[in-house]
Amino acid sequence: MQFNWLENLKTAVKNDGNVAVYSLNEPLSGILGLVNCLRREPMGVNVKTFFMVDDQTPEFDLDHRFYSEQFAKNMGINVFKNGVWGTYRHLLLDELPQVESEHCFVNVTTRGDLSSLRWIEGPLRHDTILRPENILVHNYYAALNFRDIMTASGKINVDVITQDRTGQECVQGFEFSGRDTSGKKVMGMVVHGAMSTIVAADTYLLWDVPDVWSLEEAATIPAVYGTILYAFVKRAKLRRSDSVLIHSGTGGIGQAAINYCLNFGCTVYTTVGTHEKREFLKKRWPQLKDHHIGNSRNTSFEGLVMQQTNGRGVDIVLNSLAEEKLQASIRCLSYGGRFVEIGKFDLANDTPLKLQLLEKEQSFHGIMLDQLFTESPVLKKEIKELILEGIENGSVIPLTRTVFKDDEMEKAFRFMSSGKHIGKVLLKIRTEEKEEIVVPKPRLFKGIPRYFCDPDKSYIITGGLGGFGLELADWMVLRGARKLVLTSRSGVKTGYQSLRIRTWKSYGVHVKISTADIKTKEGCIQLINEAEDLGTVEGIFNLAVILQDAILENQNIESFRTSFGPKALATFNLDEVTRLMCPELRDFVIFSSVSCGRGNPGQTNYGMANSIMERICEKRRNEGFPALAVEWGAIGEVGLVAEMQEEHFEMEIGGTLQQRISSCIKVLDLFLRQKSPVVSSMVVAEKRGGVGVADNVVDAVANIMGIRDLMSISLHSNLAELGMDSMTAVEIKQTLEREFDVYLTAQDIRSMTFARLRDIQTEKENEVEGADKKDKALVGMDMLIRLMGDEEEINIPVLNLPSKLNNHFNENTKKVLLFPGIEGVATVLSHLTKNLEAETVGLQYCYSDQADTLVEMAEKLFVTVKTIIKKSEPFNIIAYSFGAIMAMEVIGRLEKEGYSGKFISIDGAPSQLLEFTTLLDVKSEAHFETSLIMHLMALHVPYDIVSKSREALFKCNTFEDKLKKAQEVAGQDSPHSPEHQRMCAIAVYKRIKGLLTYIPTYDSINTKTWLFKPTHNSMHILRDDYSLNEVVSNEVIVKLFEGNHVTILDNSDLGAFISKIINDDGDDHQENVEVVQDVKEPLIVIDELRQISVDDRNI
Repeated sequence: MQFNWLENLKTAVKNDGNVAVYSLNEPLSGILGLVNCLRREPMGVNVKTFFMVDDQTPEFDLDHRFYSEQFAKNMGINVFKNGVWGTYRHLLLDELPQVESEHCFVNVTTRGDLSSLRWIEGPLRHDTILRPENILVHNYYAALNFRDIMTASGKINVDVITQDRTGQECVQGFEFSGRDTSGKKVMGMVVHGAMSTIVAADTYLLWDVPDVWSLEEAATIPAVYGTILYAFVKRAKLRRSDSVLIHSGTGGIGQAAINYCLNFGCTVYTTVGTHEKREFLKKRWPQLKDHHIGNSRNTSFEGLVMQQTNGRGVDIVLNSLAEEKLQASIRCLSYGGRFVEIGKFDLANDTPLKLQLLEKEQSFHGIMLDQLFTESPVLKKEIKELILEGIENGSVIPLTRTVFKDDEMEKAFRFMSSGKHIGKVLLKIRTEEKEEIVVPKPRLFKGIPRYFCDPDKSYIITGGLGGFGLELADWMVLRGARKLVLTSRSGVKTGYQSLRIRTWKSYGVHVKISTADIKTKEGCIQLINEAEDLGTVEGIFNLAVILQDAILENQNIESFRTSFGPKALATFNLDEVTRLMCPELRDFVIFSSVSCGRGNPGQTNYGMANSIMERICEKRRNEGFPALAVEWGAIGEVGLVAEMQEEHFEMEIGGTLQQRISSCIKVLDLFLRQKSPVVSSMVVAEKRGGVGVADNVVDAVANIMGIRDLMSISLHSNLAELGMDSMTAVEIKQTLEREFDVYLTAQDIRSMTFARLRDIQTEKENEVEGADKKDKALVGMDMLIRLMGDEEEINIPVLNLPSKLNNHFNENTKKVLLFPGIEGVATVLSHLTKNLEAETVGLQYCYSDQADTLVEMAEKLFVTVKTIIKKSEPFNIIAYSFGAIMAMEVIGRLEKEGYSGKFISIDGAPSQLLEFTTLLDVKSEAHFETSLIMHLMALHVPYDIVSKSREALFKCNTFEDKLKKAQEVAGQDSPHSPEHQRMCAIAVYKRIKGLLTYIPTYDSINTKTWLFKPTHNSMHILRDDYSLNEVVSNEVIVKLFEGNHVTILDNSDLGAFISKIINDDGDDHQENVEVVQDVKEPLIVIDELRQISVDDRNI
């Protein structure tokens, strides 16, 4: 590529007139990306492009009517194709419909949200070849167990089930019944993934179903009897004379244990939670009387057992209860008793046990049947034989059950989690045939599409050792790839790269690092040959990139060639080579950029190179070859943007903010299964409520130019004299347009001075002088302190606040705990709670019991909170402003004790409040103390009186002296007693000072978290999420609501939105509510050609 036109273009755009850039009958031209970027530069606003890809197009001549009429419409981008004028537009991509697949499995798409349970496409097929110890089974019934409830609801992590990352997406279910490939009825267990349409069964844990049993009955057998036989026979050494306490007797494990123990001649005691369940047991096993059955909802069963055994206790406890009921169960053991724990909750939370077990020669056995599946075949064979023996002697019989259809997953999970079930809960996947042996026909099930790799095929990732390349490779490994070729100019250079490669090899992945030069055809041939040595090439992903950014004026032919090499040239060569060498190629994917689709200043070379790749993909797709170009916006955490950004400043590229790498990986499933050749994923930068930008024109320009003190410069020097270069000029122009609606020409920018900027700022302020006060951002103490509180109420730790339900509560009403701001007065939140459909309980930071540190404050609140909520019910916590620190400390402690729930922060976060202290100049003791006392005075005293006392307050030596002076000035104007004023001032003083030394006691919290911010925000923190994602393991959902730090509480939309979150179990609430804006969700769009009209505008 010669780029002979470059100098002519640079000369043309220096003039103020219109410039037409055209491409005639060159379908692979990158002119669109070039002009999109150029039009973002100061010199390029008048550039128009004409992209003609139609053979019938006349030679380009603006005097020709064909072109002059189109040029007169003043369109930025003009495309002539298939006989019509058109342009490229970003359109929202339709949600991909469900696909049909032989293998689908059940899982939640949002962790902890049962309403997100879906069937998801899996990789197995009826002809899949498995390892010798496995066999394909077509599933007819899958059983639910409490382990499935715990993982789906987020109570335990999937790594408790399996630490193999390749299997963590398909964890639901571990027992099933169905037919093998020969048509024989079988039942079995697997480590995970049994809740699916096809199961890769373990032959060591597979049983033939007796002829007298149906597959529905068989599905109730494996896990429950496997558990109790292993527990009683192998671990607890059950004897015929033993007495046994079996908790939750009507559950699957409970019924199996009761049946086995009674059949074995043991004395059985059990517990249930309802009268109906008690009656069921007495009817099912008449030998069980009321004095054998206790209550599982509390610890009263301890007294029953000790009374019936004359204080001796039982020989064996089969326990599934938690917390205090677990401790009570231990006390039910006799001397030398055996405690068998089958619950996972206390094991996962590492609940301590008292050493009294050793004193009485008692033993504790933790039974994790699913963990035995990975043990030696000998142990699995023993379990198999125990069940076979039980079937023969009649001690193993089918259990009662409740059956749900395959599209009732959520209903089944919620039914079991409610504890209302008796026996087993099953999911019916197929209808059983009447014949004993029937070879099942392959059947297609609908599921959410998933991209999977063939372990026998090879996959190429160019630029595979870069940040995004490593993440993509890891995702492909988790989706089945076992043969990877990663290209890099320099090979493995870092320890992190080596670590990832070693990890993949531990999964059995063959990783080859290639240094082939893909900028040449010979290098591409070499690369394909290297991959073919591993296996047939099925996928190629081009991520390679070299950046050389500069505005067009400073670009040259060499910078264009450098940028084109790994992008346009490499894609052109790969296209040509793969057409001949890769007949089984399924995916030809190139990573493009939003710089091409939307434009970004300083990247004309990069935008043009990406545009060529997109045109190649369109051509391939039209000719029947696989092709996909993905325009990514700015990507955070890894890759070029992450490496370029300074500290934590959130860079904006092409009008987009950084998209999390996890979000990028997630949308690949959608992109790789749809049909459009060019797609895009981006997080669109919001104009309102943004952060990281100053709140006035002067400060914004000073920040961009790195000027910290305007007193150090001449306000009448133009910006160029103060060090503004061409790239800085572009940034200033875009910032003023985007954030302040100030539109300046390139010449205006060059001649601009800070004196003129101050005049512009004054003009802008005068325009909004009459604006409603509620629309103004608050600053200083106004953000924190609104009132001193009622003297009688402030020392009450808990207040019931008014709600929309007017105290009309029932058993389904959700309880909400509210943490107020720094003054500690719960009634501040009354305007909010009046819009909440819930029972609202406000916590107060009492003046009479003040703590010296924030951690001590949180510890006292934690004790109070535990008296209000139940561990069995998810908590709902709302915190406002300073209350977010208290709430997160409490939540950290609650999580350690096994509580879970939801957390909503209203304009509050640790990093936000820490920055607030810098605005208050807290380190200047005299200034801070005086400002605080003056603000408290101003709550009730006219400000002219307050302002006159400033000098007198400064002269006071101590905080107490300042307080006394303020009370003298206030006189009778304050409605509060002097002691109340004093306690309030000391409390707020300690809390603000405490922010300086505060260090969180938690590493991170796992609770699902929302951050609601006002549209008028005066805090210029660096990150849009207030850095909450650094201390919250789940991604924080960020929303904007109309108002400022105070008036946001009066927004009725906020109350309605919070009510939905609280009352809709697990709902993400990603939708917008009027001005509610989701500032972190990616916008997924496709590029599409359409006919334009005269009022179309370029993006």
